[in-house]
Amino acid sequence: MPPPEETADPVPHPDYRFTLANERTLLAYLRTGLALAAGGVAVATYAPDLGVRWGSAAVALALVLAGLGTALAGHRRWRANEAAIAAGAPLPASLLVPALVAVVAAVVVVVGVLVGVEVLGR
Repeated sequence: MPPPEETADPVPHPDYRFTLANERTLLAYLRTGLALAAGGVAVATYAPDLGVRWGSAAVALALVLAGLGTALAGHRRWRANEAAIAAGAPLPASLLVPALVAVVAAVVVVVGVLVGVEVLGR
């Protein structure tokens, strides 16, 4: 009696390396979000008067919100990438990285202005 013919798996599985790489990317976004939030806490704690009375609070709040947004957007991107990997489709485009760069650059500019005000006010 001949051996039974091997049949192809009816539900092909994606290469797990892609899923694991996507997971590592999510963890990187979560670390970035946590670092931004920790930076906000540090600014609020160690730089209470940054140029103007409200400067420290504004920068701290911006950093904490940027951290929250980064973590949430990273999760959203992870889910979209997982769906694309499972479907064998191209990964969806994301504006997360340019948006994160713009937010961090804006915070750096504001901090630069506030530090300038602090230094010139002495």
